Amino acid sequence: MARSPLSRDMDVDEHRDLDQYLSAWSWAEGDPVILAGDEITGSYLLVAGRARVTRDTIDGREITVDIAAPGDVIGPLHTHPSQAVDSAWAMETTCALYLPADSLAEVITRHPTLALSIVRMQQEHLTQSRERDVGQTTTTVEQRVGASLRRLDGKFGEHQQDGSSLLQVRLRRDDIAGMAGTTVESASRAMAKMKKTGIINSGREWVAILDRNALEDLVDGE
Repeated sequence: MARSPLSRDMDVDEHRDLDQYLSAWSWAEGDPVILAGDEITGSYLLVAGRARVTRDTIDGREITVDIAAPGDVIGPLHTHPSQAVDSAWAMETTCALYLPADSLAEVITRHPTLALSIVRMQQEHLTQSRERDVGQTTTTVEQRVGASLRRLDGKFGEHQQDGSSLLQVRLRRDDIAGMAGTTVESASRAMAKMKKTGIINSGREWVAILDRNALEDLVDGE
């Protein structure tokens, strides 16, 4: 709870009060947390594990749009049941705290700090969505792949003694391609170029950031 951007500013007494509205859920690797099109009656606050968030395209493909980490929220933060736009799949044994939609209004009334955090989170998601849409026409594939890796580093990066950062999540090439809004082939070529220039290192389902400054310069177009 203390790690979540929604509740980390709440004090101990507020956390205890919030607990009465929550229930614990868990999933095994490969299980669906939510499925697109289903009616969702609440939100899940991830406390352990990883979840791949996917979206179906109009041509029937499934693309990765995000990877949820502990502290992230899965599902819409609404005060009423609503239809899920994206699906979420447990990548490993995953645990979450469930907040029913019909309790959300009461919770945010009792805890204004939480209400403000929800507004901030919604604004951040909207900004990321706009940046993703604009980036499709204003940035290169390499820049978009770099931006996706930078964002993943902020969520999953573990600093190593040599100054590199190892992303603590299993990353498929199609995950990176989906988040960057490109094809698997283009994402692979971009990563191969970044690996050749010493910005990253990578292997089967793993990525390490070797030169964070160079990655920033790449994303910024410098």
